[in-house]
Parts: sequence; structure tokens; C-alpha cells
Amino acid sequence: MKLKEIFDKAVKTALKNDPRSASIIKKDLNLLKKSYGQMTSLEKSNFDKESLIHPYDDSRILYGAPDKEIKTIMVGIDIDTSELLLADRFRQNGVNIDLVISHHPLGRGLTQLDKVMILQPRLWQSLGFDETLAREIIRDRMEEVARSLSGINYTRVVDFARIMDIPLICLHTAADNCVSAFLSKLFIKEKPDKLEDVLNLCYKIPEYSYAAKSGMGPYILVGDKKKKAGKILVDMTGGANGPDRIFSRLSQSGIQTIVGMHIKDSGYKIVKSEFLNYIVAGHMSSDTLGVNLLLDAVDPANKLTIIECSGFKRYIRKNG
Repeated sequence: MKLKEIFDKAVKTALKNDPRSASIIKKDLNLLKKSYGQMTSLEKSNFDKESLIHPYDDSRILYGAPDKEIKTIMVGIDIDTSELLLADRFRQNGVNIDLVISHHPLGRGLTQLDKVMILQPRLWQSLGFDETLAREIIRDRMEEVARSLSGINYTRVVDFARIMDIPLICLHTAADNCVSAFLSKLFIKEKPDKLEDVLNLCYKIPEYSYAAKSGMGPYILVGDKKKKAGKILVDMTGGANGPDRIFSRLSQSGIQTIVGMHIKDSGYKIVKSEFLNYIVAGHMSSDTLGVNLLLDAVDPANKLTIIECSGFKRYIRKNG
């Protein structure tokens, strides 16, 4: 399979699992295209034109020829120079690593992390939020994330990959969409009554069961196992954690339980004050589930050889 084919299939899978409707995604892309058309020549020269094709600015081919044939991939949740050195060591020992995939964004995928957060207010709109209000709620948090990225050495890992000639891509929201959709569909289908029922469903999933053996399994952060789960929101996609003030609005919209990867302490306090239930499913385990689902869709025949590293463990689902 060609490198570009792998990436394009990942984007296609992300679109299929996006919480936004196809019409909303098309609308947002058309607005961006209109904005691009009004840019100066200088602005256009610096603009990431791939943003006009799909809305996943934190998922990119960072280094490598698009037509390179890929057979063996090293996959990790976080890829740094140490993982790339490991890939090179594999090559020195006769195992040819054709591509390294990082879940968490790198390079331009990282510097644009704030942009994908626009997914979140679109999700809130589906819960009944006013569009203007939803965008207002996310704006400050997006700006905060953008500021936090301004001082990072964003080219370091990509430069290393280029020097070592190791093809590298990152698939962040592309994979997060998959885990979010998977769990949302599971809870809708199974209709868990109590929080303990939600946990039990999670523990039947290999990625969460494996994490539990390391002491990092899903757990109830706020609530009691015998409490009613009610309406459940899976909060696992959209770039980065949303603003804390969204929790009070979610409780007013009828959400009773949130299932997320992790939560800041400031957010935890608001969740508690709003009498919401919160289940921490786990960060690495949820990311791993999302990447596995993505790989199943990209390579349903399992022809690619996957080498696990950096928090990732491969589980194959027969139905893809």
C-alpha cells in the first residue's frame, strides 16, 4: 500500500466517524475556501492548503514520498526522536521500517491543534446549543491552546525523521473520531442503566482490559457505581480538552454522564458541582482503541506488518 493511500484511507475513515454531519463539514470547508480566496498572495503562500480538503489539521503526512510502498509500520501513541532511533535500529538489524505513525500530532499537525477544536461546538449544537453561543464558549479555549503552542520546538521530531530518512505521519483527530463513534454507538446499543454497567462495557474492550492490568483501567471519577447513567456523552475528540465552563451547559442540556479520556482538576471541580457523573476511560487506552479501529479500516485484510511502541498495543477486530 502506498503511503498516500494509507493517509487518504485514514481521512476517509475519520470523516465516516465524525460527529458532525457531512453537510456541516462541507459548509465549514466552503467557508474556509471562501476565506482563502480573499487572502493576499503572501497569506496564501503560508497557508496549509490541505486544510481545504479535510478538517483534520492535526493529521498530516510529515515526511516521506506519497508514492512510497509501505509494508511495515511502527505505530506509537507518542513518537519522539527516541522512537525514531528505535526504528533505525530495527533497520540496522534487517527489519525495514517503511513508515512511523504517531497518534499525537507533530510538526504542522501540532501547530494547528487549536483549529480542529471547532469540532466541539458543532457537537454541542447537536445537543441543542445555539451556534453563536457554542462558538463563543470554545473561542477562549482555542486561543489558550494556540498560545500554549507558540513556544514549542515543533520541527524537532520531523527534522529528525528527515535526517534519518524515516517516513512519518500523525493521525490525531482522525483516530479520536473512531474511538468516540465506537463508544457512542456501544452505549446507545447496550443502554447501560447504572455507572457500573458503563464500566463493565468498557472492561469488555481489550484495550481497556489491558490497561487495567497496569493499574490504569477505566474508573468512576465523579458519581457512584449504583447511580443511574442517564444520557451519556462520549467526550473524546476535538483536538484538546474543551473549556471547563461547558460542563454547566451540558448538565442543563440533559447530559447526566460524561465518558472521557482524562480531565483537568479545574474541570473535575465543576463536574462535581454540577452533579454530573464522570467516567475516566483512560488516555493511552482510548487512544490505542482509536488507532486500532483506524488501522482496521485502513487495512481490513491485515496485510501490513505493525510494530507496536510507545503505549500502543495492536488488537485486530475481525469485522474491521
